[in-house]
Amino acid sequence: MKKNILSYIVLLCCISNYATAQQNNSPYSIIGIGDIEKSYFDRTTGMGNTGIALSSYRYMYTANPAANAALEYHYFNMEVSARFKSINYTGKPVSTASQTNSSDLQFRKLLLAVKPKSYWATTLGLLPFSTAKYSMYGLKSIQGTPTNTLVYYQGDGGLNNFFLTNSFRIDSNFSVGVQASYLFGHMNETESILGGVSDSSLTSTRYVTIANPYFKFGAQYKTNRKKKWNYAAGVTGSYQTKLNANYSLLVTDGTTTLRNDNIYKKDYFTLPVMYGAGVAATLNNKLTFAADYNYEGWSSLNYKGISYALVNSNKYSLGFEYSKKINFRDVSGNTVASIEKSYFQAGFFYKTSYLKINGYQIDEVGGTLGVGTQISALFAVNAALEVGRRGTTNNNLIRENFTQLTVSFSYRDLWRSKKLIRYD
Repeated sequence: MKKNILSYIVLLCCISNYATAQQNNSPYSIIGIGDIEKSYFDRTTGMGNTGIALSSYRYMYTANPAANAALEYHYFNMEVSARFKSINYTGKPVSTASQTNSSDLQFRKLLLAVKPKSYWATTLGLLPFSTAKYSMYGLKSIQGTPTNTLVYYQGDGGLNNFFLTNSFRIDSNFSVGVQASYLFGHMNETESILGGVSDSSLTSTRYVTIANPYFKFGAQYKTNRKKKWNYAAGVTGSYQTKLNANYSLLVTDGTTTLRNDNIYKKDYFTLPVMYGAGVAATLNNKLTFAADYNYEGWSSLNYKGISYALVNSNKYSLGFEYSKKINFRDVSGNTVASIEKSYFQAGFFYKTSYLKINGYQIDEVGGTLGVGTQISALFAVNAALEVGRRGTTNNNLIRENFTQLTVSFSYRDLWRSKKLIRYD
């Protein structure tokens, strides 16, 4: 198994180009670095993406860098995920039937993890960090005049999160972790003025490339698994990070080039202080209830435009899980081993995003259902259905009603010759 790890790492790097392929259109992704991904595409997806306090010996959890310290020693773990997403758009700006729906199917995650020591787990992964894709018309005022002109905006791209996480178990109850990320990607942004300024189309095209380190920290505490009720708590945090960018600006008037510059810009965009906290309670090692809160402090960055501003974001989520297990007992009737065969989940989330447009802070609300099964000692599969809505139709804004299905496959095998049996 050790010999195969390098092959998996090469695979991870090769598919990163596919991970940058575009998602569904969203007019709100025109601002900043686009829509920041809220899902980790793991076992928490079916629980409303609630998982800061959760961990497992069998599954990898990504919301908290400390979580994978709970993985079983001597095992190599791998998980891949894909998501299908369908969006229905409503609102006054949606003018034709062809604009009301979009759908897409994409690879979303690849994770690899090993535990070199019983107290230390290391995880290599690739996840989407943000996505930008939009195509729309609007009006733009001509500076120094009362005149507005028709403008066409088009853009695509986003950032990927390539990361290495190290998780450490301090004792049987407490673990900590740090995720060192490399955020990379590009965005193409085009603005075409269709009339009122020149006889031909005046077009500005900006190609932006971002590559920057980013760090996230976490800690978890959990009680003894042998009790009827077990409790867990977790916290995560990341500090303010300035993203640098290389970009080129091309301005043309018909076939005439007016400007063609290549620019390196420090502080192109800044990610704010972010933190989260979660709690979980498990009854008889079967029923789990979890709740998370996440905060992003965008207001202090003072990003503002004529009709928009970036404001503080809050997310609340709740999750429930029932785990069906087979227990093995000794001659006295005591449980000596427990194997999970399947699980069922439900969740709910509400988020106020970092966008405030035309006086309205764009919010998002939805519910989830999830199911998973362990096919064999090596393979497991889980699926999660999410339904929700984003935005509003007030004040000429657009509401996105979305449905998405996430499917994840996990594989694990011994990466050392000595086999350990885990007893709950």
